[in-house]
Amino acid sequence: MAQRSHDRQNDESRERLARLVATLTPTQLTISLGEGWTVASGLAHAGFWDRWQAARWEEILAGRWSADDASVIEAEHLANESLYPYWAGVNAADVPALALEAATRLDALIASAPDELVEKLEGGPSAYLLHRHRHRGEHVDHIERTIAAAAAAGADSTRPDSQGGSFVERNAASRRRLAALVEQLRDEDMSIPTEPTEEGSWTVAQVLGHLAFWDRSLEARWLMARDASVAGDAAGESGPIEPTYLPGGITEAVNRPLAALIEAWTGKLGQSIGTEAVAAAESLDALIEELADRLPPGVATVLPRLLNRWIHRESHIDQIERGLAAHRPASVSVDGGFHERNDSSRARLQAFVGGLSAGDLSRPAGDGSWTLGLHLAHMAFWDRFLAARWRAALAGGSGQPVAVPHEVMDLLNAGMPPAWAAIVAAGPEALAAEVIAAADEVDAIIGALPAATPFERILVERPAILDRSIHRIEHLDQLEAALGR
Repeated sequence: MAQRSHDRQNDESRERLARLVATLTPTQLTISLGEGWTVASGLAHAGFWDRWQAARWEEILAGRWSADDASVIEAEHLANESLYPYWAGVNAADVPALALEAATRLDALIASAPDELVEKLEGGPSAYLLHRHRHRGEHVDHIERTIAAAAAAGADSTRPDSQGGSFVERNAASRRRLAALVEQLRDEDMSIPTEPTEEGSWTVAQVLGHLAFWDRSLEARWLMARDASVAGDAAGESGPIEPTYLPGGITEAVNRPLAALIEAWTGKLGQSIGTEAVAAAESLDALIEELADRLPPGVATVLPRLLNRWIHRESHIDQIERGLAAHRPASVSVDGGFHERNDSSRARLQAFVGGLSAGDLSRPAGDGSWTLGLHLAHMAFWDRFLAARWRAALAGGSGQPVAVPHEVMDLLNAGMPPAWAAIVAAGPEALAAEVIAAADEVDAIIGALPAATPFERILVERPAILDRSIHRIEHLDQLEAALGR
């Protein structure tokens, strides 16, 4: 008996589509989904592909076509490219009903497929023929998020205070979610493919690069609109502005060649691409919050993603998380490996700090104004801070330390160097003693954690609070390079 969970998932996605269709208004059909798409054209797209696949299923079930024809998959890319201009122009009120009708017909055909055909398709490159809920759900998710954002933006007002801070709060929540995701990523995660779609599959690194690029691009368009307002009018600093809107054809033309460029870029940056994605999000959101009240009335409703950046981020964070869930091991074996790595990195740290001179401590290390001494004081601080968080977690019975938001970590790193400089000023021997004492303290706490600690979950989600080698090795590589070692 073939495993047919896809029938239930198809039914559930079709029921979601039906609920959405039942509530749509003519105004909502015109809401922009971004990149030139509207709710109507998005539904037309989803409906077309359900009809396309229904026709293929009729051929399959009649024995006239085999699903292993790779050329047909390529033809779907061509169909997307050639049909987009027609979808983009669709605004007919009957499109939602047509999309639901297409989904209903297709799911009935899939449900009638014999077990031997299901077994042949499942797990292979044509499994998407069975799992229509993936494509359908992706578009329903997108439409629901965008309609919610447009409703939050209000019909005529774009002022943050008139919206109760909705877009500000949701943008901030998406940033926090992105930062939490980035915090748990490791080098080997960056090459993991995200959940495949009919348009292809990007790696985790490419998706993060894509997020960083488009947040930086929109930031540039907000700044250009602001600067143009100032240049064109003496009162331009308070006048209306409207960032340039890029039609879908342009963004798609950018995204295609951008994929290869991002792949090369992220390959060189490694995990740093995640940090760049978070920084881009923070910079853009701050600018939007500053300038949002200068958008002309109604623009935020028609183009909600000008303000609501969480729509774009959330869909890609979901994409990354699904990819990680599918390709990471179901659990991490707790074999004491992180204990050994902590011991090894601590020994390497002890060897490094032994024999350092005052001149070595003042040597520039990495970007900016940070010296080798400040890096070492930074390492000691974060080991001491984590030790305190572990003690609080053990005392409170929470099982693991409270998470520190990315924004707070950045603020601490920006504000603490003067205090760290005082430790450095005490001299190489005092600094070395503090760095090693801090490492000893946190490693001893980690080494004595109770068996009830959720090691497996932590190693998957927040590995650095158990595996201190992650933080130490990153800095030691940088510091040894600064000394030419």
